[in-house]
Amino acid sequence: MINKRRIFAGALALGLTAAACGGSDEPEAESPAESSEETPAESGEESPAEEAAGELSGDINISGSSTVEPVSVRVQELFNDIEPNVNITVDGPGTGDGFQLFCEGETDISDASRAIKDEEAAACAEAGIEFTEIQVGIDGLSVLTSANNTAVECLSYEQIYGLVGPESSGFGNWSDANALITELGGEGNLPDAELEIYGPGEESGTFDSFIEIVLEDLADERGQEAITRPDYNPSADDNVILSGVESSDTSFGWVGYAFAENAENVTLLDVDGGDGCVTPTAETIASGEYPISRPLFIYVNNAKAAESPALQAFVDFYVADGLDTAVAEVGYVELADDAKAAVRAAWSGDAPAATEEEPMEEDAMEEEPMEEEAAADLSGLSGEITISGSSTVEPVSVRVQELFNDQAPDVNITVDGPGTGDGFQLFCEGETDISDASRAIKDEEAAACAEAGIEFTEIQVGIDGLSVLTSANNTAVECLSYEQIYGLVGPESTGFGNWSDANALVTELGGEGNLPDAELEIYGPGEESGTFDSFIEIVLEDLADERGQEAITRPDYNPSADDNVILSGVEGSDTSFGWVGFAFAENAENVTLLDVDGGDGCVTPTAETIASGEYPISRPLFIYVNNAKAAESEALQAFVDFYLADGLDQAVAEVGYVELSDSAKAEVRSGAEAI
Repeated sequence: MINKRRIFAGALALGLTAAACGGSDEPEAESPAESSEETPAESGEESPAEEAAGELSGDINISGSSTVEPVSVRVQELFNDIEPNVNITVDGPGTGDGFQLFCEGETDISDASRAIKDEEAAACAEAGIEFTEIQVGIDGLSVLTSANNTAVECLSYEQIYGLVGPESSGFGNWSDANALITELGGEGNLPDAELEIYGPGEESGTFDSFIEIVLEDLADERGQEAITRPDYNPSADDNVILSGVESSDTSFGWVGYAFAENAENVTLLDVDGGDGCVTPTAETIASGEYPISRPLFIYVNNAKAAESPALQAFVDFYVADGLDTAVAEVGYVELADDAKAAVRAAWSGDAPAATEEEPMEEDAMEEEPMEEEAAADLSGLSGEITISGSSTVEPVSVRVQELFNDQAPDVNITVDGPGTGDGFQLFCEGETDISDASRAIKDEEAAACAEAGIEFTEIQVGIDGLSVLTSANNTAVECLSYEQIYGLVGPESTGFGNWSDANALVTELGGEGNLPDAELEIYGPGEESGTFDSFIEIVLEDLADERGQEAITRPDYNPSADDNVILSGVEGSDTSFGWVGFAFAENAENVTLLDVDGGDGCVTPTAETIASGEYPISRPLFIYVNNAKAAESEALQAFVDFYLADGLDQAVAEVGYVELSDSAKAEVRSGAEAI
């Protein structure tokens, strides 16, 4: 997983999350249309469907989520009533399998019951596939049992965890979970009845959403990996799951709400997510009262849409009739009217041009806003701006603050860097105006913002590589493979006090077990840091997954949220090992930045290899802006405008990070106009 963190600077450079599409007046959870296309917006043109209704032809291939599949099938039917010569195939092997096909260029549209994962987006980027993400509706996840099971009416998260979480393997009776549920603080009163479980497989978005919404927090609290028990009956086909639940009188399962809503022989159980039992209905899902809900998406291949009038017209039709007709017809919850309008506006603006009109020159795209910034008189501004978050992004924000205060000396700006996670906590509590981040916001963090009514805009400001390093006195090591790094600092290396202690494990992993016989002292970021998350997801996660291990670092190292403390630790031990952001380590005199082999040979970390993606451990850097505060504060709005000008062009390079390309900067500036 290149970590929420992507090689796809285009997708994140646009910078608008669900919360920001269409401006700060749109509800965050209901207005996403996030584009990775790097061409300028084309608006006000007739769509291909308007130009040649009934005359289109071609093939459109759609695959992915079995939950979204019926929506796409219904849109296909409605579209083919108008355009019968367009051949559209739709299937639903699961969200994960769908993204694999999509990022291999095999499909035009990918249906998804979750947002694309970082490793999937990275695969698309590697294949040169740019895409647009469009939310089409909302679905609740239903937990269910046979209609014959009258002993259970409502389940709490603790009870669901006890039945199907990582500590429930082998439980063959509902009551087997009671002791664990009591430990968790829930009511251990499940019935004495045989337990047969049916649910989606790992390739399904329903599987991921269920874990993240219901199981993850409890698993984290108990130091467990956030997974389901392995001994249940998985399927990527929701109909197979329903059949299994129907076939056993005391069954348990989970599927998307729409699939279960009208099933005759199952009971949809109420769920208590902490605020009492709530029945799953269209109303409680749309309002957010029902705790297990999720957005539904389609992902469109931008290049294919630009080349195919049929595909462009189909997507135009999807965001019109699909959002209004098909979603409700198949039983999902429609977006609110203003959210639909935002989705349509975003697609209309971000859709790749299907004409031969020359695109606007990049220089022209940048010129007008840059001139406006230069001409603006900032000297009369006053107010307070509070920025917190990533210690990696902190020096960029500090430099922007210094430059801005040269022109607006009466604006008091405070910047600190406790870490990305701590920064998001403050931001989503309304304590800060801008959150610096060295990773994208996590789902639970975005949910906390949404719960607090905070809408935001995500802006990528640059790119950073993560450097693995050792003392300059350690000449025995020049390059480390992912296998060797995992052997030194991964979940199976606890207690290793010598570099050579890792050699047997490295060899098991298929790497070279030739690390030196030397004392090992490790320094790295703490869990609150985006660097910590990025390092795990880029370097450790795949190997941990292959070995059935939790993707974590060993606990017995020296963590700090301050990169300077980490550098000092590495400098202080001749045979140390550590990792920090590239910019922090690049000019340090007493450390060596090691080459890294991510599978294609050793690569030295430099600005050039990081920008090109050749160096394997790299990540985007962001700021997140509170939209409401920017709308209320002339000083904050001016500061963000200034950040997008001088910050992207000057401050990022001055502190040693890698600048975005000119076209990516133009996308960022254009997208951020919606703040």
